Amino acid sequence: MNSIERYADLLSYNTVTEWRNQIFRLGSDFGYEKVLLAIFPDCNSPMEAEYAFLLSNYSADWRKNYDEKKLGHVDPTVSHCLMKSTPLIWTPGIFAAEKQRNMYEEACAYGLKSGVTLPIHGARGEFGILCFASDIDPTQYFHRRVTHSLAEISCFRDYIFESSFKFIKNISPTNEHIRITNRELECLKWSASGKNSWEIGELLNCTEATVNFHFSNIRRKFDTKSRQQAIVRAIRLGIIDPA
Repeated sequence: MNSIERYADLLSYNTVTEWRNQIFRLGSDFGYEKVLLAIFPDCNSPMEAEYAFLLSNYSADWRKNYDEKKLGHVDPTVSHCLMKSTPLIWTPGIFAAEKQRNMYEEACAYGLKSGVTLPIHGARGEFGILCFASDIDPTQYFHRRVTHSLAEISCFRDYIFESSFKFIKNISPTNEHIRITNRELECLKWSASGKNSWEIGELLNCTEATVNFHFSNIRRKFDTKSRQQAIVRAIRLGIIDPA
């Protein structure tokens, strides 16, 4: 089963409880007992829990401690997500300042020793943080294992964000009735099956640059920032199948 088939079911849930529990189950399949998702309407929103759409199976005591001490202003994973789009694997070294080290020591006591944080940046300014955490030590073996699975975890992130729209007020995708050309549709289908631009060009008898041009138009029409987000949105709208 490929990544798209594995996560497409997230688009079909109609209750936040079923959707949330499936996210937790899939996170556990990756080896992470704890998951946290926080989505804000835009990156200029105050980074406080009351302004976020938030789901988590972190310890309630840790969440209360984190919020009361406003550790979001200390947490290096938050500042990373504000500035970058790449995943961040947790290591003790990223908690460099004294307040950050103290925060990390407290987090470890609640079973949050290692993990990976993925930024969410929507095309209309939405901002989010997705964390997968574990109680295992952040060894070099852990780092290699996470690095190996980053592509699939990033795909999981895109499905979580796209499927969250139905549960979050004031955050919904635009252009529900999207018109695409036959060639754009072919590019979407081949990309969903795992083909890269060069391979799609060979299949469609065109250049790699032409395929990239089509995907530039696709991202614009779907109001997304990445090819993978466009694929996920096309699946949600029934334009292409997840298989």
